[in-house]
Amino acid sequence: MERNAGLDLIRSSAILLVLLCHGLGFFFMTYRDFNPFNYVTGYLGVELFFVLSGFLIGRILLQEVVENGSLSRLGVFYVRRWFRTLPLYWLAVAMTYLFVTHRMDATNLVFLQNFDEEHLAFLPISWSLSIEEWFYLLIPLPLLLAGKFRRKPAAFFTVSALLIVFFPALRMIEVHAHQPVWDYGVRKQIPLRLDSLVFGVLLAGIKTYHAAFYRKYVAGKAALAIAVAGLAYFSGYLVYTGIADQTMDRSWFGRTLLFSLVSLCIALLIAAAETHIPRMAPLPKLRGFIGFVSAQSYGYYLFHWNLFVWFSKENTTASVGHSLYLLVCALVLLVAFTFVAHRWFEVPIMRARDLLTKKSTRPASSYPAGRDNEPLKFD
Repeated sequence: MERNAGLDLIRSSAILLVLLCHGLGFFFMTYRDFNPFNYVTGYLGVELFFVLSGFLIGRILLQEVVENGSLSRLGVFYVRRWFRTLPLYWLAVAMTYLFVTHRMDATNLVFLQNFDEEHLAFLPISWSLSIEEWFYLLIPLPLLLAGKFRRKPAAFFTVSALLIVFFPALRMIEVHAHQPVWDYGVRKQIPLRLDSLVFGVLLAGIKTYHAAFYRKYVAGKAALAIAVAGLAYFSGYLVYTGIADQTMDRSWFGRTLLFSLVSLCIALLIAAAETHIPRMAPLPKLRGFIGFVSAQSYGYYLFHWNLFVWFSKENTTASVGHSLYLLVCALVLLVAFTFVAHRWFEVPIMRARDLLTKKSTRPASSYPAGRDNEPLKFD
């Protein structure tokens, strides 16, 4: 199935926002003195990845788990997903251990490092991967239950709605009981953030079961205007001012409902991009670049942190030109290494995965999202 240019644009925009965030932080300012603008770009990039992953995975889960209601299909889903995400992640962990620091806890191998800041410090960007991996493990289970009902669409929407209510309620309880800080205490905690991906799953359900409504309203111009205005206000103005004024750690709204509203706006943005962008005339001129960045985004996300740390150690002057030179060198090496890793490490593993699951899956074209549009992680 042909790649969707709108989804590729969302994915490539997300990784570019993350690279912008960390690039500015490492090379143009003291990283510990994080600029509020950096927080906004990094925060928005990760949230885009969360909802997009939920949308793409949701379309697969609807076909393989909800509609079939099969435990064996769920097992195949787990195998395919973990073949996609785990090998490259473990390669990043191994390289971090060999070349950066030996201070690694075993929790980094099973995505439990978010519960301890010292363990997370081994590979700080892995916090979002932990949330995604636990989403892959946990959320398909209630969807499998929904697939056991005769009225599957109604059961799916009921389960999705309950999940979208449950996790914000959990954040409210946590904020009331323990007053956690916004970033590590809420944003990076696995049990408190799974609803961001569920918004994507719900969007996939609307597209699958109510296609006309999806095209007319969810992906319509009014919804797009709401999405853009909402993101500008919630993830732009509120996050920026909250970080600048150092009030986010005390904000009840910022630690609870903000995440839900940002996810909702991103879901509307994804619907518009997926529906309308492939039809835009100027896009073919950019499609090669967008598709390349999108396809490599998982590797960029996994490996950029250590490269930025390595090159930024050489930034001993205050020269903007020298900082820019080091950043460009880091990006060139990142692109080259990720390309090699993708072609000679990921691709053979994907072929082995396809052979392993061949008898248990239908042809790729029958998957709602298409093999080429499987989340690439972070997507």
